[in-house]
Amino acid sequence: MITVAMIGAGSVVFSKNLTGDILSVPEFKDARIVYMDIDKERLDTAVALCRKQAAAMGCTPTIVGTMDRREALQGADFVINMVQIGGFDSTLVDFEIPRKFGLEFTIADTTGPGGLFRALRTFPMLSGLVRDMEQLCPRGILLNYSNPMSMNMQTVFRTSGIRAVGLCHSVQGTFNQLMGYLGEDPAQVAFTCAGINHMAFYLAMEKGGVDLYPRLFAAMEDAKIYGTNKVRFELMRRLGRFITESSEHNAEYNPWFIPHGREMVARYDVPMDEYLRRCDGIVDEFERLKVFAAGPEPIKDVCKTHEYASQIMQAVVTGAPAVIYGNLVNGGTISNLPRTAIVEAPTLVDRTGLHHAQVGELPPELIGYIMPHVTQHELFIRAAMEGRRDHVYQACLYDPLTAATVSPDRIVEMCDEMIAAHGDLMPKLEKKSLVPTSGKQFPVVDAKKLRASWDAKQQALDDEAIKTWKVCGPFPAKQQGAVSLADATPLDAAAARDAAPEAAAAQAGGSGGGARPVWQAVTAKPNGYVDLNAACGKSEWALAWAYAEIDSVHAREAVLTCGSDDGIAIWVNGKQVHRNDAQRGWRAASDQTVAQLRPGVNRVLVKISQATGGWGFSMAVSRPTH
Repeated sequence: MITVAMIGAGSVVFSKNLTGDILSVPEFKDARIVYMDIDKERLDTAVALCRKQAAAMGCTPTIVGTMDRREALQGADFVINMVQIGGFDSTLVDFEIPRKFGLEFTIADTTGPGGLFRALRTFPMLSGLVRDMEQLCPRGILLNYSNPMSMNMQTVFRTSGIRAVGLCHSVQGTFNQLMGYLGEDPAQVAFTCAGINHMAFYLAMEKGGVDLYPRLFAAMEDAKIYGTNKVRFELMRRLGRFITESSEHNAEYNPWFIPHGREMVARYDVPMDEYLRRCDGIVDEFERLKVFAAGPEPIKDVCKTHEYASQIMQAVVTGAPAVIYGNLVNGGTISNLPRTAIVEAPTLVDRTGLHHAQVGELPPELIGYIMPHVTQHELFIRAAMEGRRDHVYQACLYDPLTAATVSPDRIVEMCDEMIAAHGDLMPKLEKKSLVPTSGKQFPVVDAKKLRASWDAKQQALDDEAIKTWKVCGPFPAKQQGAVSLADATPLDAAAARDAAPEAAAAQAGGSGGGARPVWQAVTAKPNGYVDLNAACGKSEWALAWAYAEIDSVHAREAVLTCGSDDGIAIWVNGKQVHRNDAQRGWRAASDQTVAQLRPGVNRVLVKISQATGGWGFSMAVSRPTH
């Protein structure tokens, strides 16, 4: 029987998913799994949820919950780290202080000031965790899932001798997406990918010895496919290879998009402040899961994920080898990156542990993209271990996005303010150097005030959002693998008619065996977001419709602010006022348009397209000016 310790188990969805993966391995159905978190409410929810997961799978693991890290680590064979130090409050600091200096982000968890300060906050905890492992489970293997991956793995390998690997799902997840573009079964295609976490490149993709890259370049010319990944396809167009991790992440890893203004951001569908919105969504999801975990309803659907953790455990325990993509010390795996860098590359796993396969040289154009970030990683670990404040400045000076946006003296000032804001969460940065500080004094940030400011901004968006909708769908796209707002559905003919949805459905007639479209009432989430996964079900290559009514005291021109995942078209009183056939993630204020409202009831019909992943939309209507 193996013992698995999950540290930071309050990430309840991830804990549940990993638990399901582990219990799906026949040898681990009676594993001992210890869940640890410092937040008792989240810990109790995670434990209850994972008990339900085990029951749904017919497994009998020993499940333990504890708030004591050393108790959780005692005798562990595998330790999974999912900790985020500082939570949403610290993440707000990472966004809001740089914003004062003209620097904005999408995710801010991997590189730049956001990733750097997240790594600095994590250093005391993570270096303590691996020291505890050396004492309590010296043969245990650490599986790190916490970002920023490369900097966190520098902490692990520079401060301990434990066996460890950094794990991410971007390599396998992106590969599956690419094969979807090409209509290929991923299991039938060989590929090699290498680089650093979130910035690894698919060096080769072959089927039966035939290079698939020419087909991918051809697929990129399809506007529908290009629209799903504008930033990454643009990088492939310039660098010749496709990169792992999403377009929203990679938009902030280079100086080519965000620093060039709102027009460029809009052109490439870059979702600014995306991570903050995700955090708000995570809070809502936790509240739902807390109620579900405490109730009698069982988990009905158990699906194995594509995370590597259970594959690693199985290979180490049984000796049956597996190949995954892991983040380890380079040591020559990629010959033209520093040997001390943390690199992501093919990794063989067996009873002896985890070992990178040799990759050799990366093309210089790819090294050019990666190397500034490797420099940041090295400056981070020296800053944390040596207490070097100047290395913090230098890490931000070398960040491509920061350097393209903020002057050197302002970068130093920004870092000083962020160091002060994070207070005791940071390692001590007291070693003197010839590099000057800004000379300014800054207070520790009042997290409650910062959170109140963010909540006020979200409330302003929420106040103008349409909350009550009727939703109808999903309707299949014209062809799988492509979707357009032009694809016909039973309601298209009714869109231009000034009619309520039930009348529109009757006018539209039946579809597929005579069944008429069915409308269901939906209440939007905060910021007006309508989750079509929840309302219409998880679908791919599909469309849906939504209907709402707006009351206006008098005739007026109104500004409609909308966001969508993916494309959106809007009709007001039978007139189309907006269309954007995008494939993108949702953000509340992606698009704006103007509509003429009449006195009384105004009818709004919205058509949404869906490629893959989640889907949904929101719409806000400006208030009268008098």
